[in-house]
Amino acid sequence: MKILTTGGDRGLGETLVKNLGAVSISRATGFDITKDVDAIVTKSLEYDVFINNAFDGPPQETHANFGQSVLLIKMFNAWKENNKKGFIFNIGSIASDDIVAPEPSWETYRVSKKSLEAASLQCSRAFRHNQVLFRTTLIKPDRLDTELSRSRGNWTGNGIDCNDIVNFINYCFKMKENSQIDQVTVSLNYEHTN
Repeated sequence: MKILTTGGDRGLGETLVKNLGAVSISRATGFDITKDVDAIVTKSLEYDVFINNAFDGPPQETHANFGQSVLLIKMFNAWKENNKKGFIFNIGSIASDDIVAPEPSWETYRVSKKSLEAASLQCSRAFRHNQVLFRTTLIKPDRLDTELSRSRGNWTGNGIDCNDIVNFINYCFKMKENSQIDQVTVSLNYEHTN
Protein backbone atom coordinates (compact mmCIF):
# COMPACT_ATOMS: atom_id res chain seq x y z
CA MET A 1 0.00 0.00 0.00
CA LYS A 2 1.47 3.35 -1.06
CA ILE A 3 1.06 6.15 1.47
CA LEU A 4 1.63 9.88 0.99
CA THR A 5 1.64 12.37 3.88
CA THR A 6 2.05 16.11 4.09
CA GLY A 7 4.53 17.43 6.63
CA GLY A 8 6.65 14.36 7.26
CA ASP A 9 9.70 16.21 8.56
CA ARG A 10 9.02 16.22 12.31
CA GLY A 11 6.52 15.30 14.98
CA LEU A 12 3.59 13.15 13.92
CA GLY A 13 4.55 13.38 10.24
CA GLU A 14 8.00 12.01 10.94
CA THR A 15 6.43 9.10 12.85
CA LEU A 16 4.07 8.41 9.94
CA VAL A 17 7.00 8.31 7.52
CA LYS A 18 9.07 6.08 9.78
CA ASN A 19 6.40 3.64 10.95
CA LEU A 20 3.99 3.50 7.99
CA GLY A 21 6.59 3.83 5.26
CA ALA A 22 4.82 6.96 4.04
CA VAL A 23 6.37 9.29 1.50
CA SER A 24 6.62 12.85 2.78
CA ILE A 25 5.51 15.82 0.74
CA SER A 26 6.41 19.07 2.46
CA ARG A 27 8.20 22.38 2.12
CA ALA A 28 11.44 20.42 2.54
CA THR A 29 10.58 18.41 -0.59
CA GLY A 30 9.41 21.46 -2.53
CA PHE A 31 5.67 21.40 -1.80
CA ASP A 32 3.70 23.91 0.27
CA ILE A 33 0.09 23.03 1.10
CA THR A 34 -1.02 26.62 0.54
CA LYS A 35 0.84 27.21 -2.74
CA ASP A 36 1.13 23.81 -4.40
CA VAL A 37 -2.34 22.37 -3.82
CA ASP A 38 -2.91 21.22 -7.41
CA ALA A 39 0.50 19.53 -7.59
CA ILE A 40 -0.12 17.72 -4.29
CA VAL A 41 -3.56 16.56 -5.46
CA THR A 42 -2.09 15.26 -8.73
CA LYS A 43 0.68 13.42 -6.86
CA SER A 44 -1.85 11.88 -4.47
CA LEU A 45 -3.52 10.05 -7.37
CA GLU A 46 -0.45 7.77 -7.48
CA TYR A 47 -1.07 6.63 -3.89
CA ASP A 48 -3.58 4.44 -2.05
CA VAL A 49 -3.55 6.51 1.13
CA PHE A 50 -3.24 10.24 1.70
CA ILE A 51 -2.63 11.69 5.16
CA ASN A 52 -3.55 15.38 5.37
CA ASN A 53 -1.21 16.17 8.25
CA ALA A 54 0.60 19.50 7.67
CA PHE A 55 -0.97 22.63 9.15
CA ASP A 56 -0.47 25.87 7.27
CA GLY A 57 0.11 27.89 10.46
CA PRO A 58 1.69 28.54 12.83
CA PRO A 59 -1.34 29.75 14.78
CA GLN A 60 -1.94 33.49 14.78
CA GLU A 61 -0.09 34.01 11.49
CA THR A 62 -1.90 35.76 8.66
CA HIS A 63 -0.82 33.09 6.16
CA ALA A 64 -2.81 30.39 7.99
CA ASN A 65 -5.48 30.18 5.31
CA PHE A 66 -7.38 26.90 5.76
CA GLY A 67 -4.78 25.03 3.70
CA GLN A 68 -5.77 21.59 4.98
CA SER A 69 -9.44 22.20 4.16
CA VAL A 70 -8.73 23.59 0.68
CA LEU A 71 -6.43 20.65 -0.03
CA LEU A 72 -9.04 18.13 1.16
CA ILE A 73 -11.84 19.62 -0.95
CA LYS A 74 -9.72 19.59 -4.11
CA MET A 75 -8.44 16.10 -3.34
CA PHE A 76 -11.94 14.79 -2.74
CA ASN A 77 -13.04 16.06 -6.15
CA ALA A 78 -10.01 14.57 -7.93
CA TRP A 79 -10.31 11.19 -6.21
CA LYS A 80 -14.04 11.08 -6.96
CA GLU A 81 -13.46 11.98 -10.62
CA ASN A 82 -10.81 9.24 -10.90
CA ASN A 83 -12.94 6.59 -9.11
CA LYS A 84 -10.15 6.02 -6.61
CA LYS A 85 -10.34 3.52 -3.81
CA GLY A 86 -8.24 3.99 -0.70
CA PHE A 87 -8.12 6.21 2.34
CA ILE A 88 -7.84 9.87 3.21
CA PHE A 89 -6.91 10.61 6.82
CA ASN A 90 -7.24 14.18 8.06
CA ILE A 91 -5.27 15.20 11.13
CA GLY A 92 -7.51 17.58 13.03
CA SER A 93 -7.26 18.60 16.66
CA ILE A 94 -9.24 18.33 19.85
CA ALA A 95 -8.79 22.13 20.00
CA SER A 96 -11.62 22.41 17.45
CA ASP A 97 -14.03 21.39 20.24
CA ASP A 98 -13.41 24.58 22.24
CA ILE A 99 -14.96 27.80 21.02
CA VAL A 100 -13.15 30.86 22.33
CA ALA A 101 -13.60 34.58 21.81
CA PRO A 102 -11.10 36.28 19.44
CA GLU A 103 -9.30 38.08 22.23
CA PRO A 104 -6.72 39.39 21.84
CA SER A 105 -6.85 37.94 18.31
CA TRP A 106 -8.36 35.10 16.31
CA GLU A 107 -7.12 31.63 17.17
CA THR A 108 -6.54 30.60 13.57
CA TYR A 109 -5.51 27.09 14.60
CA ARG A 110 -8.89 26.29 16.20
CA VAL A 111 -10.85 27.87 13.36
CA SER A 112 -8.82 26.06 10.68
CA LYS A 113 -9.14 22.70 12.42
CA LYS A 114 -12.92 23.17 12.81
CA SER A 115 -13.13 23.85 9.07
CA LEU A 116 -11.16 20.66 8.37
CA GLU A 117 -13.47 18.72 10.66
CA ALA A 118 -16.59 19.86 8.77
CA ALA A 119 -15.02 19.12 5.37
CA SER A 120 -13.78 15.69 6.47
CA LEU A 121 -17.18 14.66 7.80
CA GLN A 122 -18.81 15.67 4.51
CA CYS A 123 -16.36 13.37 2.72
CA SER A 124 -17.25 10.56 5.12
CA ARG A 125 -20.93 10.98 4.29
CA ALA A 126 -20.12 10.63 0.59
CA PHE A 127 -18.70 7.15 1.24
CA ARG A 128 -21.75 6.23 3.33
CA HIS A 129 -24.05 7.21 0.47
CA ASN A 130 -21.99 5.32 -2.14
CA GLN A 131 -20.92 8.50 -3.91
CA VAL A 132 -17.21 7.63 -3.63
CA LEU A 133 -15.17 4.44 -3.24
CA PHE A 134 -12.55 5.88 -0.87
CA ARG A 135 -12.89 6.25 2.88
CA THR A 136 -12.24 9.44 4.81
CA THR A 137 -11.43 9.58 8.51
CA LEU A 138 -10.80 12.55 10.78
CA ILE A 139 -8.31 11.98 13.60
CA LYS A 140 -8.57 14.56 16.41
CA PRO A 141 -5.67 14.13 18.80
CA ASP A 142 -5.07 16.07 21.99
CA ARG A 143 -1.57 17.43 22.61
CA LEU A 144 0.96 15.13 20.96
CA ASP A 145 4.21 14.06 22.58
CA THR A 146 6.61 15.56 20.04
CA GLU A 147 9.89 17.42 20.19
CA LEU A 148 8.05 20.66 19.41
CA SER A 149 5.48 20.12 22.19
CA ARG A 150 8.21 19.25 24.67
CA SER A 151 10.05 22.49 23.82
CA ARG A 152 7.11 24.71 24.79
CA GLY A 153 6.80 26.39 28.15
CA ASN A 154 3.38 24.82 28.79
CA TRP A 155 4.63 21.23 28.34
CA THR A 156 3.47 19.13 31.30
CA GLY A 157 5.31 15.93 30.41
CA ASN A 158 2.06 14.42 29.20
CA GLY A 159 1.11 13.89 25.54
CA ILE A 160 -0.38 11.43 23.07
CA ASP A 161 2.21 8.97 21.73
CA CYS A 162 2.37 9.47 17.94
CA ASN A 163 2.63 5.69 17.55
CA ASP A 164 -0.94 5.42 18.84
CA ILE A 165 -2.06 7.40 15.77
CA VAL A 166 -0.09 4.99 13.56
CA ASN A 167 -1.74 2.03 15.31
CA PHE A 168 -5.19 3.51 14.68
CA ILE A 169 -4.45 4.05 10.98
CA ASN A 170 -3.24 0.46 10.70
CA TYR A 171 -6.49 -0.65 12.35
CA CYS A 172 -8.49 1.22 9.69
CA PHE A 173 -6.62 -0.66 6.96
CA LYS A 174 -7.91 -3.96 8.39
CA MET A 175 -11.59 -3.01 8.29
CA LYS A 176 -13.91 -4.52 5.69
CA GLU A 177 -14.31 -2.47 2.52
CA ASN A 178 -17.89 -1.56 3.42
CA SER A 179 -16.85 0.18 6.67
CA GLN A 180 -15.08 3.33 7.76
CA ILE A 181 -14.58 5.26 10.96
CA ASP A 182 -15.81 8.81 10.35
CA GLN A 183 -13.81 10.35 13.18
CA VAL A 184 -11.92 9.50 16.32
CA THR A 185 -10.87 11.75 19.19
CA VAL A 186 -7.75 10.76 21.12
CA SER A 187 -7.71 12.62 24.42
CA LEU A 188 -5.49 12.83 27.47
CA ASN A 189 -5.86 12.35 31.18
CA TYR A 190 -4.28 15.67 32.16
CA GLU A 191 -3.50 14.49 35.70
CA HIS A 192 -1.57 11.41 34.58
CA THR A 193 2.11 11.22 35.47
CA ASN A 194 4.62 8.75 34.08
